[in-house]
This record gives sequence, C-alpha cells and structure tokens, in this order.
Amino acid sequence: SATEHRPTSVEGMKATSGKLQSGILAGRSWLRVWIETDIRNIHPKLVYGRIGPLLTESTIKYAKGFYRRPIKKGGNLLETGGGRVTELTARPLINLFFPELSGMMQPLAGECAGRREALEQVPFFTGYGVEIGLLIDILDKFGLSAIGQVDLDKRIHRNQPLTELSKMSFAIMQVILQRLEERHKVQVLQDINKSMKLICRERDRFFLEMQEIGDQERPPMAQIKEYRKRAWQ
Repeated sequence: SATEHRPTSVEGMKATSGKLQSGILAGRSWLRVWIETDIRNIHPKLVYGRIGPLLTESTIKYAKGFYRRPIKKGGNLLETGGGRVTELTARPLINLFFPELSGMMQPLAGECAGRREALEQVPFFTGYGVEIGLLIDILDKFGLSAIGQVDLDKRIHRNQPLTELSKMSFAIMQVILQRLEERHKVQVLQDINKSMKLICRERDRFFLEMQEIGDQERPPMAQIKEYRKRAWQ
C-alpha cells in the first residue's frame, strides 16, 4: 500500500530546494524518492527502479536514474539528442573538476532517491543547480561507492527552448565553480558576474535582456530547527 505525504513547509525554504527538502521532512520513511512532473511516458519503473539499490545494497545512500532522452524535432521524436545541458555544460565541467563523477550517465537527472539519514546531512541549492550540488556533496561526504545508478529505459518530456537551457547552464556552472572553490581552496567566484545578458529578438529588432541568475544554498535539514523537532516523532 502507498501513503501520500504532503510536503511540510519549513521557514526560509523556497523554489526547487524547498520542495525537495520539505519532502525529506514529510512522513517517517527512511527512504525518499523524487520524480519530475513533466514526464510524458510515466511508468512504475521510474519509482521502483530507484528504490531497488537502496533496498538491496546497504552501502548505497543515493540512487540516480539514467535513460535515453529523445528530442522532438518538428513533428518527429528523434531517439537521441536530448540532455543538451548535460552533454554541453555539465559533463565537460565534471570531467575537468570532479572526474570521480565522470561515469554518471545523467548527472542532472531529477529522478533520484536516497536515504533520509544521508539527505538530511547535505545542503540543497535553490534552483537549477540542485541536482549537481547534491551529487557533488554526497560524493564528498560519503564517497563514490555511496552513489548508485539505475537504467530507467527512456524518458520523454517537454523539451525546453535554448534560451531556458542557457539560463540553466549559467546557474549550474556557478554551483560547480562554488564547489570547486571549496574543494581546492581557490577563489573563482569572488568577482564573477552573476547577471546574464540574453540576446532577444522582437520583429526586426535585437536587444539584450539582463537577468540575475544564481542559486542560493540552503543548509542541511539536520541543521534546521523545525526538522530536528519533528524528524524522529
């Protein structure tokens, strides 16, 4: 049987990280599973596939799904070509700065599951950088052997326009560089520009639209007062 747990609000949390972190607080289960809401070919394996490694391997604390990512072009669905931010932004940076994670098939996948005892000890970023931030932090805290991968076959979802992917890449790069700073004790982001100028077109006119893009880092749940009060009730 399944029980629905509605996320509990925790003061100071918002956006993506708030939803993920409040999911840790909801219910008393020692496992937490997240799934994206825009998947068009939803199937049970997307859930039980990620729980399996956590149930069968005591050393695994965090499991991520990987899959083929079709992309829609015109009226056709091409079997390959999805995951553009992963292949053009995340994977090159991972290989440069966090080579231990270079074997991750889908490092930015939102389909993941973990043990509450591990998830409550790591911080969460507030936006597009939340997945890569979790992956790096779990690696640093528990080691590569604590991370599992599961083949979930194929994932079909709404492909975003390049402008949105560009903003996503901008945020993800900042999170990776922040963790690079902390790991190697170097200064990279101190004077870096966090505003992004997007080239826009309106009829025959081109113009720049400036947006402030950057994730905030939320503390681990174990450090949040409301969580400590409720976690073991």
